[in-house]
Amino acid sequence: VHLDYLEAGANVIISASYQATIQGFEAKGLSIEEAETLIKRSVEIACEAREIYLQRCAKGYWDFLDSPKIDRHPVLVAASVGSYGAYLADGSEYSGNYGASVTLETLKEFHRRRLQILANSGADLIAFETIPNKLEAQ
Repeated sequence: VHLDYLEAGANVIISASYQATIQGFEAKGLSIEEAETLIKRSVEIACEAREIYLQRCAKGYWDFLDSPKIDRHPVLVAASVGSYGAYLADGSEYSGNYGASVTLETLKEFHRRRLQILANSGADLIAFETIPNKLEAQ
């Protein structure tokens, strides 16, 4: 899918990690190590697509096309981070109503390890998506 977006002219592709959380994978029976590997792999897959695209550009793969879409533009990989509410899967990713028991420290602990993994995964940037409240944005 990432390669399709690049071929269509995208210059930023995003990892499939929006709802990928250590806590969510653990709830499905995976170990912490397996969860961390899957989160990192989501970025690696996007980076691999970028590499294929750039190799094809260098080899003139699309030279037969007279298309402005294939302009050999720089390509960035964004590591996607969903909100705490996306993990809860109860609609609160849109409302931001996580309940009174969720504190800033709760949210920091929830995001910390995933962000460390994504920051060291080869992504060019981190895309925080649907962060629905000020507390989580802090």
